[in-house]
Amino acid sequence: MKELDWTSFPTHFVDSKKIKLIHHGMASPDRCIQNMIEMMRYVDSRFSLDLMLVPTYHKEYFAQLEAMAKDLDNVRMLPIVSFEEIIPFSAQYDIGIFLVPPTTYNLKMCLPNKFFEFIQARLAIAIGPSPEMARYVKEYHLGIIAKDFTPQSMAQELNKLTKQDILKYKENANKTARILNAEKEGEKILALLEKVAG
Repeated sequence: MKELDWTSFPTHFVDSKKIKLIHHGMASPDRCIQNMIEMMRYVDSRFSLDLMLVPTYHKEYFAQLEAMAKDLDNVRMLPIVSFEEIIPFSAQYDIGIFLVPPTTYNLKMCLPNKFFEFIQARLAIAIGPSPEMARYVKEYHLGIIAKDFTPQSMAQELNKLTKQDILKYKENANKTARILNAEKEGEKILALLEKVAG
């Protein structure tokens, strides 16, 4: 995805009393979205979570998530936006969260689009111990990694965060967005193709 103009994003500001998390993606049972909602029972009052979920044929599961969200004051389910709007929309948040247990091999080793969209939106990142994402979070100092995939473990890590921590991670995302983007990666692919073509 193309690097966006950092100056057009209000992500240099963090309200220490209202820290906003976002997760977007498919509402599939194997992703255990309910864990992120359950997590909000254990976080400090300064945190809120917005979910932007794409319904699948698992209609009962989606209804379950809606019911769980309605039961908590600090969780909302929002209408989805277009692909082109995901990054600008996400930029109003502080933290992008992806707490998805390894219920399949693909989910265990995943490096999803939303991870890079979080970076391009200049968000701090909160993930479980998913190895591929954790590798980037550690290398570029992008955010926090829970000890396991339980709601309580992630809540514990979130509750440790200070405003200064979040600002630091967001600034690191700003720097990383200039490295991990489609233009830079495309240059690598073109170089490889040219090398193969001789």
